[in-house]
Amino acid sequence: MSDSPADIFEQLNELMKRLMEQGLKEQGDQNRPFAYGFKIVLHDAGKAEIPAAEAAPVAEPKEPSSEGTIEPIAEMYTTDDDVTVAIDLPGAEKENIHLSLINGTLTIIAGGNQLTSVEIPAVDADSMQSRYKHGVLEVKFSRGKSIRID
Repeated sequence: MSDSPADIFEQLNELMKRLMEQGLKEQGDQNRPFAYGFKIVLHDAGKAEIPAAEAAPVAEPKEPSSEGTIEPIAEMYTTDDDVTVAIDLPGAEKENIHLSLINGTLTIIAGGNQLTSVEIPAVDADSMQSRYKHGVLEVKFSRGKSIRID
């Protein structure tokens, strides 16, 4: 083996392939992701830098700072009966997590510097249930009862 950058890159690439394959096999449910993450949004001179490709608008913090905010990644799972949103919030205290559902947008604020919003389909807002365990917040909504037409 050589220590050339091309050889090292190839070794890392092969290792990542094996790890991804192993993770997918051990995952069990093929429809659920096995890796989660977040992105960091830095603010400069009062302007939030938002990627152009981002579909949903992100609320700007009231006072931008050079420290920035952490935008957790949210995953949404839907069935005929319910909608579940899972958000990775490692290290967040349960008491510092705040949720709001306004006009079909679920907003999650954790600890003041973690903020994300998720557009969700029509749900029964009163059915909201949330659970925070091992750094993962799950918010579940019922889609409501279907109306039968005779």
